[in-house]
Amino acid sequence: MYPFERFDGGAKTALAASQREAERAGSHYIGTEHMLLGLLEPGTGSAGLLHGLGIQEETVRETVRSLLGQVAGRPGPQIVPTSRVKRTLELAFAAAAREASPLVTSEHLLVAVLEEGNGVGAHVLADLGVTLGAVQAARGGPGT
Repeated sequence: MYPFERFDGGAKTALAASQREAERAGSHYIGTEHMLLGLLEPGTGSAGLLHGLGIQEETVRETVRSLLGQVAGRPGPQIVPTSRVKRTLELAFAAAAREASPLVTSEHLLVAVLEEGNGVGAHVLADLGVTLGAVQAARGGPGT
């Protein structure tokens, strides 16, 4: 679907963690909530950025649970990304292009979750007080 080689190591780590999060939740899909949890995975640049903004993994998990409830079930043979996740990936490529970055980073993925704005991941961040402006400032400016 998307050229995996266009993601840096941190973004690849976050995307793989997103799938594991969906599996852990017993979900048949990868949503922006799983993506957000994946972005908190150690080894991604976004994890440090989010921690710097006061965001902790357990708080995100609790907020996701309060919004979606506890999912009971087993994932199907193939877990597919939602249309919001697909849109978020497109926005991440656009964010990288704006910076003339040859690779999409986990920070581009985080910016894209916020730019997409309607997914559970964006709502969780908003509930926790994280805005696109705050992320851009933490990254070093509005163009980033």
